[in-house]
Amino acid sequence: MRSSEARSTGRPVMLLVALLLVAVNLRLGVTSASALLTALTASGALTPVAAIIVPSLPTAVFAVAGFGTARLSARLGAERTVLAGLVALTAGLAIRGIPEPAVVVAGTVIATGGLAIVNILIPAVVRARFGARIGPVTTAYSTVMSLGSAAAAATAVPIATALGSPSLGLAAWALPALIGLIVWSLAMPSPRDRFGPPAPAVAEGTAVDGRRTPLPAGTLLLAAYFSLQALLSYVVMGWLPSIAQDAGIPAGRSGLLLGIAMAVGVPATAVVVALARSPRRMRIGFVLVAASSLGALSGLLLAPAAAPEAWAALIGIGMCAFPLVLALIAGFGDSAAETARVSSIVQSAGYSIATLGPLGAGALHQSTGTWSVVLIALGCCAALQGALGLALTRVVARRRGTAAPS
Repeated sequence: MRSSEARSTGRPVMLLVALLLVAVNLRLGVTSASALLTALTASGALTPVAAIIVPSLPTAVFAVAGFGTARLSARLGAERTVLAGLVALTAGLAIRGIPEPAVVVAGTVIATGGLAIVNILIPAVVRARFGARIGPVTTAYSTVMSLGSAAAAATAVPIATALGSPSLGLAAWALPALIGLIVWSLAMPSPRDRFGPPAPAVAEGTAVDGRRTPLPAGTLLLAAYFSLQALLSYVVMGWLPSIAQDAGIPAGRSGLLLGIAMAVGVPATAVVVALARSPRRMRIGFVLVAASSLGALSGLLLAPAAAPEAWAALIGIGMCAFPLVLALIAGFGDSAAETARVSSIVQSAGYSIATLGPLGAGALHQSTGTWSVVLIALGCCAALQGALGLALTRVVARRRGTAAPS
């Protein structure tokens, strides 16, 4: 491990607390909107067309914003770029309280743009500031992220009811984002401790003499796996409550199902991320998450109202593909700068493809009047995800077998 990556900031505990507070906010803006989608449409805050657009925006904005994140990080440093992302997140969530479809859509674009920046740079921050503890820190912030998203999904409807408006209930989630923003701004290392890609050219993959530097082996396969897990996750986060409601499950219970899926990811994340420590165990993790997704989708297709909580729990295990792939990203490359580059490429390409998921799911449902075609398509994606995971295991085994000790 390079000394620059292992260097203490002088406030590691405070930085870890700030990192966890940031992680709380990484999905709650998405899952709270999902739980309130029907109510927002009924109140006029969203039109039927906007109701299809909003669940598809996170992946689309993540893809677009991701391409410029490495360059911005090279100029500002990763921690300050994360701070800028948190400002955008807080502002975007707050303005969604205005019950106008165009404003809700615009606020979602701003908020998810901030989320994109944070999502991409967090693995690089973990690599640089907690290089000897990548696994435990990744587990910690993935767990907190799952708790935040679960809490938002389960309580979004009751909070909106208590505030008397689904729009106000949507805007209420700007408060935890503001808290994360404040603590992160206080915990950031001083400018002299700043890390980031050494120059924009290196961040973009070009050496100083103008030649292209190669991507680490397995980066494109990692991007393919990331795209499928993101597609599955964001269809679930965007449409699971609607799928449940169409099956005759009440709105409150439908939102709770998404909360169960997120909550199950808390203990499951610790197990799955631990499996990333060796290729042999990693293979088990890839099979586990793919099989769980297939089981959940089959249940939702064949008997959605028979055991919805069980299907939600299986979905939660399947969505642990996200922390699993994050742990792999954090270990890719020979430095924090290269990790940031890999993360930017993987997440930008992955979210570009994943955008088709939520948008396509909404369009298919509206055109066919059923979720069956969507669920069958997702099942095929889950099977392909498992196959890609096994192929990725072989690549990681080769990398770790030939890499020099850190």
